[in-house]
Amino acid sequence: MSIHSTDPTTVPSSPVRVQVGIDAAVVANHHVCVREILGDGQVRLTRFTTPPTLAGLNALSARLGRHPGVVAVAEPTSMTWLALSIAMRQAGGDLSLLGARHAARLRGAIIGKDKSDVIDADVLATAGEVFTLTPLRPLSPAQLSLRRAVTRRGKLVVDGNRARRRLISLARWAFPDVWSAFAGSQPTAIAVLTRWPDLRALGSARRATLTGVVAAHTRAVPDVPARVEAIRSAARAWADFWDGHLDLDALAWEVGEHLHDMHEAQERIARATAQATGYWTDLYGDDVLLGSVPGMGPATAPTVRAFLGDGSAFTTAKAAASYVGMNPSTWSSGTVVQPSRAITKEGPAVLRLAFYQAAGGARRVDPQLAAYYRHLMVDRGHGHTKATVAVARKLIERTWTVLHRDRPYQLRDTDGTPLTRARAKEIARTYAVPPEVRARARARSAATHRSKLTR
Repeated sequence: MSIHSTDPTTVPSSPVRVQVGIDAAVVANHHVCVREILGDGQVRLTRFTTPPTLAGLNALSARLGRHPGVVAVAEPTSMTWLALSIAMRQAGGDLSLLGARHAARLRGAIIGKDKSDVIDADVLATAGEVFTLTPLRPLSPAQLSLRRAVTRRGKLVVDGNRARRRLISLARWAFPDVWSAFAGSQPTAIAVLTRWPDLRALGSARRATLTGVVAAHTRAVPDVPARVEAIRSAARAWADFWDGHLDLDALAWEVGEHLHDMHEAQERIARATAQATGYWTDLYGDDVLLGSVPGMGPATAPTVRAFLGDGSAFTTAKAAASYVGMNPSTWSSGTVVQPSRAITKEGPAVLRLAFYQAAGGARRVDPQLAAYYRHLMVDRGHGHTKATVAVARKLIERTWTVLHRDRPYQLRDTDGTPLTRARAKEIARTYAVPPEVRARARARSAATHRSKLTR
């Protein structure tokens, strides 16, 4: 039985438990639901709104101050959680964040797919009955600055990849033979197209000049002259093919625009990287401890430190992996159990990306991780992405252990024997995945993507 009220003084009995849900808004009012469980089992609901202004936050603190020790639940909407967490601490309580996927599942289990500010506040107020609520730990201004810098860098990397994919998409339909002639070297492709965006100009480029550009951007390969001739002949052929059907001047302009977008994206990424690296260095110096973990470098270590800090926010390695969102989601209903589902993706996306990238490097220098990756690819038949995610999950747990114990990472053989970095890298090479296995995984992945188009 529920008692609905807009004034908490209408029912005099004292609650035995209080739950608070806040549907945070960026430009609108926050919707708040206070759920009080009374001694006789009845539920008293109090709903109100408050603006995200100083006056509104002070009013929220005063109103929730009647329930000292309460933990309010909100979703991490933009950075609204920061002001709300301060307001909750001023009220003598705490704030806990619930990931968007968990919130959606909770809402679906309780009321279906309906969604509104009031509904979300009500649902979030019940989250403590389903999930273990972990109060937010206050961040220092320097740690928060690092976190925001690496988050921005992560978004810029995604934008840069989109610009690169747009260029590839254009090349694949407008001059695929030219793109293939670059032999998978994107630095070569970018350098050549930057100088000769027009197919006609590329087809008539001086052989010696084009050879110099290709050689300067291609790692030592013996077939540079052959590549140059393939590029020139393919450019001439496509220029002839499009004659009268496609404006080649417009195509050259479009190629130039995509290249310009990529260049600007790289400049923005470089600025964000420098800013994040500066914050990281100020906080952790050379960071020898985290640097001992395989796969950790200037691009990944600042991100890991930004979110994991010294690891003290997590009691176990599995809790750290769960925070990152790399643990498999297990969903069951009645007699139906589906283990080993896709990862939860509940944590910060930029942190998952950092560990995924770190796992790719770690498996090349750590024999244990290399052997595990090979086992998943060869014996279990996994694709590269799925196997790398599994390696990343192990790397998260090992990283937390290093931070928690405050001891550098020790590379070991599969039997536990300590190894030097050089010897470990040498052994890791012996666990390389056979080319035919990689080809099989790629073929299966391509078939899966094709099948999605017909479903």
